[in-house]
Amino acid sequence: MIAVMRWHGGPLITPVSDAGIVSLELAKTKERTAVITNYWNENGLLRTAITNTYIDFIFILFYSLFLYSYCFFISTKQQPRPAVISRTLGMGALVAGLCDVIENYFILQQLQQSPTETFAFLAWLFASIKFVLLGAAVMCCLLHVHVLFRKAK
Repeated sequence: MIAVMRWHGGPLITPVSDAGIVSLELAKTKERTAVITNYWNENGLLRTAITNTYIDFIFILFYSLFLYSYCFFISTKQQPRPAVISRTLGMGALVAGLCDVIENYFILQQLQQSPTETFAFLAWLFASIKFVLLGAAVMCCLLHVHVLFRKAK
């Protein structure tokens, strides 16, 4: 799914959106959002951005369930205190998925209509929460992999 998202979203990396669709997610203001959406519209990329956002709904299902499952699996191998942290981070991955769904709604509103200050801010807010929660869950998973490799030596 990551490869599909990168391939499909590649054209959205432009001089005004150096991180592709993520630039729009984190635009935060109506003005910044309008710069990105207007550029995409003028360059025939608006349909790509809309399709990319719809594809993201499938990606959400994969990444949130994977991170939740892996964090829960990790918790089964830990002492009670760290296990609570791992399970909490796993639940955070599911919350991140929900935040991504809400963020996508606001992104689609701005792509299909016109940007508003409220929608730009809410897309940024839910994207920010999503990235923090995902970062924590990914760090938990990477730490576990690191510990596994150290034990294998």
